[in-house]
Amino acid sequence: MQKESVLADWTGYGVFVTYTSGPDLDANEPNKLVRGEAQAVTASFLLERVGEAGIEVKRGDSPTIFMSWGAIMYIQGPPPEVRAQIDRQTSNKGTDASMN
Repeated sequence: MQKESVLADWTGYGVFVTYTSGPDLDANEPNKLVRGEAQAVTASFLLERVGEAGIEVKRGDSPTIFMSWGAIMYIQGPPPEVRAQIDRQTSNKGTDASMN
């Protein structure tokens, strides 16, 4: 029996992703080439999808973004007991809302 990927377990939950990022584009000159040092960045995201080429994640109300596996160094998601607690809280909120 093949175990499902831990990333599949984390889909739909908040995760920490460490990824490589280059310098930011100049908003006033978006077509200008930008060169600079790469740096490691760690941030929290909602993991929406996992695919062969990378992951799709979202932060707050921002649009979903794609991160390639080549840029990702580390992903940490919630352990099973935390996911269970989140699921209970979410289902309780749904029950509370339907009673109003």
